[in-house]
Amino acid sequence: MRYVIIGNSAAGLGAAEAIREIDPSSPLTIIADEPEAAYSRALISYELAGWLPSGAKLDLRTPDFYREKGIQALLGRRAQRIDTSAREVVLEGGDRIPYDRLLLAVGGSPQTLGVPGEDQAGIFGFRTARDLAAIHEAVQTAREAVVLGGGCIGLQAASGLHHHGVRTTIAIASGHLLSQVADPECGDLFRERFERNGIPVLTGAVPEEFTGTDRVAGVRFADGRALPAQIVITGKGVAPNIGLAQGTKIRVDWGIVVDDRLRTDEPDVFAAGDAAATWDRVACRSTVNAVWPGAYEQGRAAGCNMAGRDRRYDGSMRLNAAEFFGLPFISLGIVKPKGEGFESHSRLSGDKNRYWKLVFQENRLVGAVLAGKVDGAGVLGNLMRKRADVSSIKDDLLAGRYGFARLLPLIQAQAEAFPEAEYGEIIFTAETQRAQR
Repeated sequence: MRYVIIGNSAAGLGAAEAIREIDPSSPLTIIADEPEAAYSRALISYELAGWLPSGAKLDLRTPDFYREKGIQALLGRRAQRIDTSAREVVLEGGDRIPYDRLLLAVGGSPQTLGVPGEDQAGIFGFRTARDLAAIHEAVQTAREAVVLGGGCIGLQAASGLHHHGVRTTIAIASGHLLSQVADPECGDLFRERFERNGIPVLTGAVPEEFTGTDRVAGVRFADGRALPAQIVITGKGVAPNIGLAQGTKIRVDWGIVVDDRLRTDEPDVFAAGDAAATWDRVACRSTVNAVWPGAYEQGRAAGCNMAGRDRRYDGSMRLNAAEFFGLPFISLGIVKPKGEGFESHSRLSGDKNRYWKLVFQENRLVGAVLAGKVDGAGVLGNLMRKRADVSSIKDDLLAGRYGFARLLPLIQAQAEAFPEAEYGEIIFTAETQRAQR
């Protein structure tokens, strides 16, 4: 059996490790267009902002990982296309890598804006080790920066530039920060926090042109406003890399469509991670949920199935989590519901240090946004994944009381939805304690 994995991040690593646990000796090749050994994209923003512990690195595995696992690592080599008839991956330059089982763990790429001047030096995405190195070099001489985008990526980038002493402005087309996952009240909490720390936020700012010649000098917006900038970071989101699926029988929606074993429509071709459209357990539809832990778990499931051990992947869930200037934030599930049948409730504490929003559908919790106090996120996420009927504890949830103790009566009443051993132990312990009283 010849295994080939295209991609060297969370999903690719998860697959490689699962394969090696089942099949220690068959040929296994990882192909990746980046030359670096596996590293954490999720920590790039932490590194730029100086949030990593002293001496910590982005590396996901030791330098000897590939050798110890018997992996042929073709790093810095781009897969140009896949020939499913010949069962080969065609690399740039013409080399062909044969496979019996293939995994597309190809991730995503920052979305471009289509704005004149976008190809100038000094304009960066914020996703790769190469981006990080280039930004580190640019902050040595830059005075001003503009970050385009007010989602988690944009806010993380702005925090990092600010850490390096660059005067940074966040410019967003929408009316408030975090507009894709939060309401204006929540967005305004973060705007106040950023502006208090010296990072102004421009709303309704649609970029029309990047000024400069070979190197960016500023951004001009459609309403006539303009900002000087020697660094521009575009944090407008990520699109799945679906190019290798083109020209094959693989179905593509927003991402590469897979079944619950991570198989595509092509025989012996699998997909996982940020390029794969998997089942969303909360929304009950196939979609791309670009979440780091989910990508690794999908990779492991795909690797098991590639190596002949049947494993079902039961679905993903949308998740965003970050912390900015001491204010934590988490969003889970469906937070911007569309269509009928949804019920949304949001509250802001009197001191404006805590915000929570809950979304319900047919007595189920399907979405949550927490800011300031986020320690109940695990409980809320579990209720969503289990699709539990929360009508008995809805008032507690709306009041912001969602500690685990509030969940216990629900677990006891709906034990069939919580079959895992740990829940059985919790129920047994609670019933024993009650009997002893």
